[in-house]
Amino acid sequence: MAFKISNVLEYDSFIALDIWSFKIKVLVCKIEYWELKIIWKSYLRQNKKDFISWEIADLSSVSKSISKAILKACQNLEEIPKDIVVWFNSSSLLYDHISINYVRQSKDSPIWMKEIDEMIKNIEYKSLDKIKTKIESRLWIIDSEMRLITTSIVSIYIDWQRLSNPIGFTWKNVKLNLINIFSPSSKYNIIKNIIRDLDKNLISVVPVGISIPKLIEDSNYSFDYNLFIDFWYSKTTIIVENNSEILGFNIINYWLEVLEEELKRNLSLNYIDIENIIKDMDSNYNNHKEIFDNYFNLIFDSVMVASLDIEKNLFLKNIFISWGWASNIVKEKIWHYFEKKNHWKNILVVNDFDKEIGLKEVTNPTDVTALSLAKAWKEIIGIKKDPIARILRYILYKYE
Repeated sequence: MAFKISNVLEYDSFIALDIWSFKIKVLVCKIEYWELKIIWKSYLRQNKKDFISWEIADLSSVSKSISKAILKACQNLEEIPKDIVVWFNSSSLLYDHISINYVRQSKDSPIWMKEIDEMIKNIEYKSLDKIKTKIESRLWIIDSEMRLITTSIVSIYIDWQRLSNPIGFTWKNVKLNLINIFSPSSKYNIIKNIIRDLDKNLISVVPVGISIPKLIEDSNYSFDYNLFIDFWYSKTTIIVENNSEILGFNIINYWLEVLEEELKRNLSLNYIDIENIIKDMDSNYNNHKEIFDNYFNLIFDSVMVASLDIEKNLFLKNIFISWGWASNIVKEKIWHYFEKKNHWKNILVVNDFDKEIGLKEVTNPTDVTALSLAKAWKEIIGIKKDPIARILRYILYKYE
């Protein structure tokens, strides 16, 4: 059943939950006068045994860990929020860019959200058909096992003119550029079953490719040519955006896990000692320069290939890095790599969203992914109150 604006409730408070890395991240959020407030937050280390290739394998154990993290975050609250929005990052996510060109029969009548809903609803199967080859080659499953989890309008053209607020006006020609994100039903059902086990209400599932760009949406960088690199323990997500339009994303199945194993192989240390080396990479870089440099070259080559797979002609202006720790070494190495390999000059590399973007909610680099999720849902609630204000970022969620 397709999402409709009338189905969005006004949630006073909710939980933003990130369960897809080596630490569970819980933000208890409240929206007051259109401002996002982070009331409490907590982190809890995951058990590696609960994952296979960092995809959830033991639902019961992960559910218990999430419950502990939520109780920790809400220990000083009179009431624990029932509603949860979940960040979704999986190597099985696939996207499709698709355009709708539509000539309205009743050009003299105003266009409303219901009409846009119907236009988008009609192209779901066409979009799924377009990615059949990717489904078969990358996931080895049949297309009927895929589920559309997000449709986002990235741009609207009315009578060949790009607009952000066509609602309520009369137009003849309508063009919508959309990005559809699909996931295997099994992955979505894992999340749904975990939240049900917690006796919570799953508001929505927000994919990484949609949420991360929310971090800069209110900044002066949002209309630049941007590359987002989200480093996780076992995954690296690359998102390309231009002029506030998400062009696409790719997920590479490695990051810190590979570095961990390489350090362990060369230094014969336990995982706690290795984690401490990585946490303080800036101080430890010179002591293990060769290992780090070989590792960076591998990762950055992969990032480049994944970026060019999205957009062949990259003219990047900014690169935004998100991961568990802000590192000047990583920032410096990325800048040198992209300038040397591609002769791009004056690229800004940002890895501290608090200082450089002004995200006052970020007090720890670990907060970034969960915060991007909270910002995405804040926007959905805003659409309920004023669909014109956020039509360019109108996100449609599928639900049962």
